[in-house]
Order: sequence, then structure tokens, then C-alpha cells
Amino acid sequence: MNNDKVETNKIFFRRIILLMIFTIILTGLIPSVFDFEKYYGISRFINPGYTSVLLEGKFELYATIFMAFFSLSSLILIYFFVPIGKYFFLTYFSLNFFLIMFGGDIINYGFLYPLEWLKNVTEALLLYEMFLGGNKENFRTKI
Repeated sequence: MNNDKVETNKIFFRRIILLMIFTIILTGLIPSVFDFEKYYGISRFINPGYTSVLLEGKFELYATIFMAFFSLSSLILIYFFVPIGKYFFLTYFSLNFFLIMFGGDIINYGFLYPLEWLKNVTEALLLYEMFLGGNKENFRTKI
């Protein structure tokens, strides 16, 4: 009975990771395909933020590449329940928080806002499951 509960927790956790990956793809793909800023002309009203102004435009490109690699590697590690993966994901979550905070204005459109909200909820649920929830035993180091 207990083994079935552990397997159910693992399956639920992996499905949450897949849901997060799906929402990340959608929130990144939809704005680039439709390019709303070009049609509405609102790009001139957007505050570029401290990272663009102080560190010039190259930082955003390098930060995006680094964060994409970091998020992919942390999601792969936690998908396979590697114990160091939870700390990678926590570090990714913290760095992403600060990059968003200093990154300037973000435009959320009507159908993108629920996707962003769902992505944020899945990130919080993953952190809860790894550190406090039913999957914390799966991330313990075996000595």
C-alpha cells in the first residue's frame, strides 16, 4: 500500500514537471509568433529595466541562454529525482525571480496571463513537493 502511494506521488510530480514545460513553451512561443508589440505600437512605452539600461543589450541574450540551459538541466535532474536537482531548481527559481524583478516591464495579454499564472503555480508546487511534500523522501541523499 505504501509503495503504491510513493509511485502515485512520483507520477503526479512528473506530470507537474511536464505541465510546467508545456506552459513554458506556450508562453515563449505565442508572443514570438504573434508579435503583439508590433501591431499595437506599445513597445515604445515599455520600460526596458535595469538589466538592459545598465548592462547594455548583450546581457539579456546571455542571461536568456544561461537561464534556458539552467532551467532545462534542473528540470531534467528533478524529473529523474536526482537529489542535487532540487537545489538547482531552487537556484534557477531565485535567479529567475531577480531577473524578472530587474528586467523591466512585461506585457501580459488576456490569454497569456492564465498561462503565466499556471506556470508560476506549478513552480511553487514543484518546490513544495521537493522540500516539504510527499516527494521529499525521493530527493534525500543516500549515504
